[in-house]
Amino acid sequence: MESSQRENPWDRSLQGVSGMVERVARRIPLYRSLRQAFQGGSDLLDWSQAGEIAVLVAQSDPVDVQPPGPQVQAEFESMMERSEELVRRYSLLENREPVGPLLVFSRPDWIDTNLGSFQLIFEPLAESYEKALKRVEEQRRRPLGIGRKLTRGILTAQLGMVIGYLARNVLGQFDLGLPRLEDSGKLYVVYPNLIKAEEKMRLVPEDFRLWITLHEVTHAFEFAANPWLREYMKSLMARYFKSVSVRLEEMSLRLRPQELRDSRRLNEIINQGGLMSIVHSPEQREILSEIQAFMSLIEGYSNLIMDMVGKEIIPTFKEMSTAFRHRRDSKSGSERFVERMLGFDLKLQQYQVGELFCKEVVEKKGLDFLNLAWKREENLPSGDEIRNAFQWIERLEESEKDRLLRTRI
Repeated sequence: MESSQRENPWDRSLQGVSGMVERVARRIPLYRSLRQAFQGGSDLLDWSQAGEIAVLVAQSDPVDVQPPGPQVQAEFESMMERSEELVRRYSLLENREPVGPLLVFSRPDWIDTNLGSFQLIFEPLAESYEKALKRVEEQRRRPLGIGRKLTRGILTAQLGMVIGYLARNVLGQFDLGLPRLEDSGKLYVVYPNLIKAEEKMRLVPEDFRLWITLHEVTHAFEFAANPWLREYMKSLMARYFKSVSVRLEEMSLRLRPQELRDSRRLNEIINQGGLMSIVHSPEQREILSEIQAFMSLIEGYSNLIMDMVGKEIIPTFKEMSTAFRHRRDSKSGSERFVERMLGFDLKLQQYQVGELFCKEVVEKKGLDFLNLAWKREENLPSGDEIRNAFQWIERLEESEKDRLLRTRI
């Protein structure tokens, strides 16, 4: 059996959550919510309960800061306007759609806004899981009963805790608007997490906030200048979820109801990563390669522009960049937890590959040539090309030459 099938992506996604859960699982509000997740219900994911658990987990790591008010909102809106001008100048992209709005969030605000997107992501997995449970019932020739209820509870609790953990760490976000593409283009900043990062890394707030805003505005420009990218991303995700299959761990089928009274046992069950492993078929691995290449390009390009601007505009750029990259390298990668949960396993190295790809293309051919990647789907680098920029350069030179000849004819 391949290693990708043996590994449980839920285990990997919850590595950062495990220590935190041990500290908070005994707190009465969270423990009560976890218990409620194991109550009745026909759906395998209780989104209302998952949201409640996420908020409790997010607030279990308090930051001594007042909720963001109108003044903070106005400051970030001003930074967004400045960032738009800078990104337009340095990226050579021209947005065909408006950028923004930018919203400054508390952690619960961020959770509430993103639950719909999480539901889009995880409902196909829940459907696949339901089919797998039915196969088990057919093999046993009897309903799973309590096993189904425990399965529902563990999946709901895990999802809520990991969303809550992410809400404690994400700094900024560009919202693609999934599932409603017409709602896309929004930028989010999670204010308590910025304050926490500034204090921990001893950063100059004005510089750091502009740097983060630049990163998200660059993402917004990538899509606002090339609206077809949203449909492309949506189609990739749809193809991925259509190909998803799961296999069951037997943990829930061996549990006894009385074990739910033991908070240590409940914590152990949840931290063991739960019940779902995603089986990657050859078809799915091919789709994952496309997703990895696309996301690496998106992140690498944004880092490239953010650094180009930062070197010339932000006084403390060098110190801030060193501190921030050390933070990114040393943590568990909570910003990428969704990809790991889904089996994408987009490691930090793969995002660095995207940044190296962009830098190499710019050094050899210039930024205008790199921007050809955004013109049409066939111009996007493949999984091999994102790691070997010269291959992409050669292909694009040939294809653009052919396109020019066809145009003249």
